[in-house]
Amino acid sequence: MLLSINIETEQPIWLVTVCLLLGFFYAYFLYKKDARFDEVKPLIKKTMFGARFVLIALLSFLLLSPFIQTLFNKTEKPIIIFAQDNSASILMNKDSAFYTTTYQTKIDEFINKLAENFQVRKFTFGEELKDENTIDFSEKITNLSAVFEQIESKFYNQNVGAVILASDGIYNQGVNPAYQTNSSMYSVYSLALGDTAVKRDVVLKEVNHNKITFLKNQFPFEVFGLAKKAKGQKTRLKITHNNTILYSKDYLIENDNYSISETILLDAKQVGTQQYRIELQSIDGETTLSNNVKEVFVEVLDGRQRVLILAHAPHPDIKALKQSIESNENYQVTNQLINEFDGNTKPYSLVILHQVAENNVALKSIAESSLSVWYIVGAQSNESVFNQINLGIKVNKSRGVFNDILPKVDTQFPLFTLSEQTQNTIKNFPPLLGFFGEYELKNNGYQLLNQKIGSVETNNPLFVFFQQNDKKNAVLFGEGIWKWRMQEFLMNKNNDATNELINKAVQFLSVKDDKSKFRIIYDNSYHENEELIIKAELYNDSYELINDPEVKLTVENSENKKFNFLFNKTTKAYFLNAGLLPPGAYQFVAETVYGEKKYTQKGKFQVLPLVLEANNTTADFQVLSNIAQKHGGKMFLPSQLDELAAEIEQNKNISSIIYEEQSIKDLINLKWIFFILLILLTLEWFLRKQQGAY
Repeated sequence: MLLSINIETEQPIWLVTVCLLLGFFYAYFLYKKDARFDEVKPLIKKTMFGARFVLIALLSFLLLSPFIQTLFNKTEKPIIIFAQDNSASILMNKDSAFYTTTYQTKIDEFINKLAENFQVRKFTFGEELKDENTIDFSEKITNLSAVFEQIESKFYNQNVGAVILASDGIYNQGVNPAYQTNSSMYSVYSLALGDTAVKRDVVLKEVNHNKITFLKNQFPFEVFGLAKKAKGQKTRLKITHNNTILYSKDYLIENDNYSISETILLDAKQVGTQQYRIELQSIDGETTLSNNVKEVFVEVLDGRQRVLILAHAPHPDIKALKQSIESNENYQVTNQLINEFDGNTKPYSLVILHQVAENNVALKSIAESSLSVWYIVGAQSNESVFNQINLGIKVNKSRGVFNDILPKVDTQFPLFTLSEQTQNTIKNFPPLLGFFGEYELKNNGYQLLNQKIGSVETNNPLFVFFQQNDKKNAVLFGEGIWKWRMQEFLMNKNNDATNELINKAVQFLSVKDDKSKFRIIYDNSYHENEELIIKAELYNDSYELINDPEVKLTVENSENKKFNFLFNKTTKAYFLNAGLLPPGAYQFVAETVYGEKKYTQKGKFQVLPLVLEANNTTADFQVLSNIAQKHGGKMFLPSQLDELAAEIEQNKNISSIIYEEQSIKDLINLKWIFFILLILLTLEWFLRKQQGAY
């Protein structure tokens, strides 16, 4: 509704009078003083005079940069959001045919009815909210709290009148939405779907296992199951591998809510990705069978990386290092005194030398080898012997003087990252005992921890790394790591920060840099709802990234079916999104040709199934009722859609918003101004031509 319209200028208003006078005098001297128009009929002469007057006045007025300002009322209808649960659990009941046919027709009619008075936005959701109309109940995850988070983000500061949540109330990701949502934003009406009756069912709820184990080791499976409404029946837990039964146990179900819990130890006999099938045998009258089976994958490696700790003398640091390193199953630690060392470093990926005390044969052979070394320099170390190693740092120690050195994380450290929680925990670590003196660091050192003496932060390194060609070294200028573990356990009841710090250092030092010119970057496992993302890199002889040739990828599943892909080129590398793949074990071959040489890389990965929706198929109307009540709404059934529509229509809190909107447009940009000028010019030209003035 238009309230007002005004024409204003950026210049003083009195200049409008000047424009009118300019137009008048221009027309006056043209048509009153020019003798050629004395014989022209008065009416025609006045018409030409008027056309010229208006034309000149209007053109002059446009030079004042005039604009037109309009003010009007605008009415915005309230938005009704219809959020449809599109997860698989909706169909896991006796009314599945209703939800795939009649229900969807009724919902379309319901939305059309609401659209007569409201703006209706329809969404589906599973793991997240999706702006689409296809309802196929195919989502593998339900996150109700994410629905409200994303609604608040998408419709921030908009007139949302109500949200209709059509769901069975079952969620398997996120938090209880009754505690998540903001109760003051809009009304919520829940449309209760599914079946609240507890059905006869045997459910394999969870299988806990290690993702990685080692050849000839035993590894555990923790199996948790549940039998509902099946008292007196029998089921069997079975684990198979390559069609061979590895474990089997029968159960007599003793009550209607019977729990099964087993820990089974299996032997790792084959290297590579091994697929295991864990199954609870179905029972008579069971409606959902997809939750009886889980497929899991375990990566069996041929041996751990070995780390050698050589100590000048027994010290509690040795045990602390060993405990932290072996918290990662990929590593096996051997420790011994350096004077007992036989000089054989071949089995090891890393040597940790605790105290550099004397220049013996063992120290010299280790320092000169290509093996990575972590030096821990403490009170029993000799700075002269350490300086002779020539690592890239020199220490000038004051005789007999030591410092209590606190750690300070250097945020510019580039070689690896520590979690924010670990960095915060390190701030509270007790001091290490180290040299007091001058530290001369060359440019090739990377400082992870700097020294803090009391409250004074210094640039002296506490934990520093060196990398030259294939050789990696590190130096910790202090002893007393055992105190870090003890202090952290007192604070947090765990050693997560100490373990992360030590393990990331060990991982960086023990891993040899990949010098291959063709590299494939991928994850060992994906879930079936994750897109398969793979990256590739190709290097020339100067180890510069290039992406001139095409890179092909062939993926093969366990049934020997092959899928061919071609990588997309990025700025200097390659990227492939292969989409979603069915659960199972896969292997791949990536190939490219550069120059006259063919490069090939092979690998394996697994796609893990998601069966969360089948773990619980009993609708939870209490969750839906709680959400609705918190937001001033009610819960309805699919048979009550007319009542739901009437409730929304009668809700006085759902109303249109009327607000004033102002519009400003430059007059010169309006097309009708141009046509007025054109008409005036044409009219005057035609009359002058007719009267022989041209």
